[in-house]
Amino acid sequence: MTTKTDTKTVRVAATSDVEQMARLYNESFPEHIMVHRNFLNNPDYLSARIKNSDECWVVEESDNVIRGVAALAIASPVGLGEIERVCVDKRCRGQGIALSLCSRLVDEAILANLGFVEAFARGDQPGMQRTFDKLCFKVYGVAPRFEIMHDGKLVREQFVHMGLELKPETIDESKMMLIPNARRLYGLINE
Repeated sequence: MTTKTDTKTVRVAATSDVEQMARLYNESFPEHIMVHRNFLNNPDYLSARIKNSDECWVVEESDNVIRGVAALAIASPVGLGEIERVCVDKRCRGQGIALSLCSRLVDEAILANLGFVEAFARGDQPGMQRTFDKLCFKVYGVAPRFEIMHDGKLVREQFVHMGLELKPETIDESKMMLIPNARRLYGLINE
């Protein structure tokens, strides 16, 4: 299934796309640790990922140029999916490409009969958080800032945990056993 909007197309990625995908990650998402470690910018790695039945990769293209890519990791036994690896060409940001990609992945999650889709948006990327908000994802938590050493540099990260319930009662709050501090935070987030 291919989704067309104006001159852009959002479709499932093919192995013939991996060279452009790798170049896109390398040029537009160089700060990602999996680019530094030569994964997301490696066509062989991406080719293997696309062939993995537990993942669904989609691309957005215009005039045969890939301008965005994203993936859905699928855990069928528990009915869970996670949107990850969203990357949009730096020159094309602000055009709704991430929204189109993530919307398509939500559709793929529905087709896969998943009950819940989650996403971790970086705390310093409000645009990505707004993308998930537009798709009706709810904020479930905010990770405290943490630091890691990467290539001799101190990297600071912080994530906003967001989720979208696709099937009613996927989340059974009545059976959640949370310690008092977690219960208080959960209450604040879900007010």
